[in-house]
Amino acid sequence: MEVSKNTFCALCGKTAVSANNRPKSLHKTKRLMRPNLQKWNGLYICSRCRRTLKAAGLNSKTARVPAAATSTPAKSA
Repeated sequence: MEVSKNTFCALCGKTAVSANNRPKSLHKTKRLMRPNLQKWNGLYICSRCRRTLKAAGLNSKTARVPAAATSTPAKSA
């Protein structure tokens, strides 16, 4: 299993979100739900973006990644 140091998708900017574990006893504990990041063409992208690129007919050998995708995403207020 490959552990990625990136915590966001290089294309859409999806990041980890905070959530609660809720077992049958309804005891709440905090957890992080992280995006499913895959290494693709040297970038870490989420599985949704990977499926979208595949549906558009792009694969890792023919795709060109825009320059904006290599920078960090802007934080929204």
